[in-house]
Amino acid sequence: MAGLFGDFNVRIDPWEVDYGSQTPLESISEEAAEDVATDVEVPSHQWKAVIPQPAAAPEGLWFVDGVRRLETRLMVRRDTGLCHGAFGSFAVGCVQVRDGEASFGPMTIGRQVVLGSNQQLPCAILVRDNLLYEARSAKGPEPDAPLRAIQGSMRDAEGQLARQLSENVDCLVIADGPLSFESSGRGTAVGLIKRITELYLPSSYVPLLISLPFQSRTPLFRIRARKGGFARLAWYIRLAEPFEGESELHGLARLEVREAVGVPVASALADLTAFLLPPYAPSGGRDPRSPQNLLPIGALEQRLRHTLGDPLLIRRWIRTLVAKETAHDAA
Repeated sequence: MAGLFGDFNVRIDPWEVDYGSQTPLESISEEAAEDVATDVEVPSHQWKAVIPQPAAAPEGLWFVDGVRRLETRLMVRRDTGLCHGAFGSFAVGCVQVRDGEASFGPMTIGRQVVLGSNQQLPCAILVRDNLLYEARSAKGPEPDAPLRAIQGSMRDAEGQLARQLSENVDCLVIADGPLSFESSGRGTAVGLIKRITELYLPSSYVPLLISLPFQSRTPLFRIRARKGGFARLAWYIRLAEPFEGESELHGLARLEVREAVGVPVASALADLTAFLLPPYAPSGGRDPRSPQNLLPIGALEQRLRHTLGDPLLIRRWIRTLVAKETAHDAA
């Protein structure tokens, strides 16, 4: 007798709905958006879970992340032309973990007023003391084009900080999000993708992904962009086991490193991260994006948001400034 869901396997996505899905899959397709090879570490037909041996953390273990927000959206007219705009801010920083102790490192704050449709204000806008918004432009006419521009600036700042940190010897940098830069440093930067929008793997690999044990990983696979970008070696790890009724993909994260490091180095990094990162996974009661939003990254996000200032107060200041300029133009 068919159950309530018929032949569908229904599971809960444990992330709170305000944060979207942890796996907003565009598709599970045999044809990935980029060129993918699954035989870089082991033959494709020999894929199975890799259980790493215990390993010590490197001397320098850094977590890099950034936050961004819109202060307010804008509608801007120039003669008869209209475009979307926004005031927005971002902050980027890092956390170092050494001998079981965590400490915050340097951070960068950026504030921008962005107009879409290739428009740009003539100068930076001083909203209040220490609140200077750089004038920027975004290509697209869509309402979210300014937001994407601010997001891009944040990603650039994250990449710059991660690149600087990876210059150190015996250093492992865990950069939140896809790896966006190539580094020639003596350390290594690894991208941690906590929200999986594309599996990259054929659907025949789904059984391995959903059965991947805690503190284990998949074999390496290579991702090569068809247009621009650079090649990466990637793998999945299991940060936490799903509870009964939860999505079978819950607790998975994808990590990636530049292909230039080579398969032996990438394999060692994959083992290290599969063993090292799960203990940093928060419980569901502590973080709504558990377990992918690792404890050092969650703490860093809180600090960065605090550094950006009170969003309601800043929004009020911007509205007051715009109202004054409107009154001045009408006079």
